[in-house]
Order: sequence, then C-alpha cells, then structure tokens
Amino acid sequence: MSNLFSDKRSDLRKEDQVVECSAWIRILQTLRADNDLLIRRLADAVSKSVDRAFIEEAEAFQIGMLSRETAIVLLRHEIKEQLGWLEDSVTEMAPHDHLVMKKEVEDMVADYEKMKSSFLVFVTGVS
Repeated sequence: MSNLFSDKRSDLRKEDQVVECSAWIRILQTLRADNDLLIRRLADAVSKSVDRAFIEEAEAFQIGMLSRETAIVLLRHEIKEQLGWLEDSVTEMAPHDHLVMKKEVEDMVADYEKMKSSFLVFVTGVS
C-alpha cells in the first residue's frame, strides 16, 4: 500500500484527481461485489464435494479471496482519505501519492482478473 504522507506530488489537476479517485472507488466496489459472488460460488462447490484434493485447492482459493477482500477494503479506505483531502482543499501534504494509488488499483484489477480466471477454470473443471 502507499505510504502515508508521501512527499511526491502529482501533476494532475485537483479536479482530475477527484474524478480518478471516484472512478477507483467504483472499480473497487465492483471487484468487492464480484469477489463476494465468487466466495458464494466456492462455498456452493465445496458443499457438493467430498474430494479431498478439491477441498484443499478450494481452501487456497478461499484464502486468496478473503485476502483480496481485505486489500480492497484497505485500498478503498486510502482512496477515501485522498478524496477527503482533495475535497477539503487543504494545503498540507496529500495523505497518499496519487500515482502510487493509481498503480495499486491497476495491480489490484490485474491480480483479481487473474485469480478469477483461475478460479473459474477450477470450478468449471469440477462441475
């Protein structure tokens, strides 16, 4: 996650940063809702299986999904802090570096899509 009270400044205008942060919040909300659906689908698949290898792999997916949930919540909190700072028009240092948060959101989306793809292959291969 990004460092609190980063000393780097972004060249983006304040209004552009607000728009981007707001878009990131929506992206993270979508990821979180989708992750919740995957967790439910995993629970359903596990409830129908007695295969030990399947359950062990399912457990690994569950751990990853719960970890992503936590990461999404933390990143969303940082973005909301940044939005609050941007909207309050304070002159002190930004609580987070905008470009670092942008990279974190991009990485989160890419990582999530990779995990989701692997999970869907896993679940459909068993069904």
